[in-house]
Amino acid sequence: MSSAAAPARPTARARTATPSLRRRVTAAVLGVVAVLLVLVVVLVDVLLGARLESDLDSELRDRVVQAQQLIAAGATPEELVTSLSGQQIRIKVTTADGKVTGDPGLSPPGTPPPGGRRDRGPDGDRTGGDDTGGDTTDHAGDEHTDDPAVVPAAPVPGGRPPVPPDIGSRTVTLDATDGAEVELVADAADVTQVRNGLRAVLAGSVLLTLLVALGAVSFVVRTALRPLDRMTALAGRITAGERDARLRPDRPHTDLGTAAAAIDGMLDALTDAERRSREEAERTRVFLADAAHELRTPLSGITAVAETLERSGLDADPARRARRLELLLGETRRAGRLVTDMLDLARIDGGTAVAPREVDVAGIARAETERAAVLAPGLTVDGRGEPATVRADPQAVSRILANLLDNARRHTPAGGRIDVVTRADPAAGTVSVSVRNTGTPIADGDRERVFDRLVRLQDARDRDSGGAGLGLAIARGLARAHGGDLTCPPDDDGATFVLTLPVTGPDEGGGLPS
Repeated sequence: MSSAAAPARPTARARTATPSLRRRVTAAVLGVVAVLLVLVVVLVDVLLGARLESDLDSELRDRVVQAQQLIAAGATPEELVTSLSGQQIRIKVTTADGKVTGDPGLSPPGTPPPGGRRDRGPDGDRTGGDDTGGDTTDHAGDEHTDDPAVVPAAPVPGGRPPVPPDIGSRTVTLDATDGAEVELVADAADVTQVRNGLRAVLAGSVLLTLLVALGAVSFVVRTALRPLDRMTALAGRITAGERDARLRPDRPHTDLGTAAAAIDGMLDALTDAERRSREEAERTRVFLADAAHELRTPLSGITAVAETLERSGLDADPARRARRLELLLGETRRAGRLVTDMLDLARIDGGTAVAPREVDVAGIARAETERAAVLAPGLTVDGRGEPATVRADPQAVSRILANLLDNARRHTPAGGRIDVVTRADPAAGTVSVSVRNTGTPIADGDRERVFDRLVRLQDARDRDSGGAGLGLAIARGLARAHGGDLTCPPDDDGATFVLTLPVTGPDEGGGLPS
């Protein structure tokens, strides 16, 4: 037993992602600015530190040279301390008997500095591998040993404990000829203090710069995106009923200008569609009103004749009764024709399907011309033209020409003339049939109006002469269903209608778009 398939869940419509453009742009710009500021701060710190350390090394080298000169001259420990101390250089002299003179914050001889050990250099001096010519050692947390042979230095005045050198200090140790040991230390405390102070200043500057950049970027972004606010306001105005409001960009080729121009184009299309819809609705309303009026007349006649026949009964005069029956039949046919025409127009509006095949337009025109001559013996009806074959629906072509000739018969005065001419235009790939009648010309303002529905040019709206006003509308609809057209060119001596059909015809089963 198979279970029934579960009903498919309705898929939700995909929604357009609409993140905040202002926040994204602001965050992106601030991120780039922050990265650049950090790079600048790191670069400044590294370059300044390298420069300060280079100056400190240079000062230490100068003092080492000066110390070597003083030792060679036989200077006493006190003279060495006095001459070499100062400007970040600290000195300690240890004599052969262990007496220490100089900076008490320096470690006594024999205490190896952290990070290195003292070795004998080629000159008999103990060095730590520094290129200054002596022993270079970084001091950090040096402590005095408990060796009883070491004599501690004198206490610092004021009772303050000795301050050891900074962790980044450089040390050079020189050996005198009398066995004394001279230790020169380039203290990096000032360098460290300067770098720490600079880092604090740079950090504050970075924060301040980011705050200023945040305000500036927010202002710039708000100004740059102001057209979006205008678009939003425009949408609100249009929703409120201001259909003619437009953005009208001054530079339509920019990003925002292209978007604004596209929105204006969309609004124009919607406005035109709305206008056409209103016009179509108005035409439909007028058509229904006129159709009801047109149907009312034959229906009223039918009702009146039927009531008369009912009252008179079978005893009425046969001749009078025959006239009334003839009148009843005429009104019925008129109502039937009107209903048929209205149904044909409805089919045309819905997309009239045609069945094209090879037909001789000249032959159809000749047949309709002969029919018109029989129906109008008081008129001269002449047809001529060369054979012309097109792909078309023969019934539709016959209906078009019949409507044109019926219209010409109604508007041609007694003794007038109707000419039907068929022409082929191989260069344009078309075949045309013109129907011209003598009589009153059609005014320029009415040459398009005559194709509207239920339109008569006679002010009296005489139904016997003007018809219901649907024939030309049906004829044009059928012509356009074939890919052709029906026009009314100017004519000073009468009225001319020209049917134009393409030789290739429409697609099989094609028709007029609704």
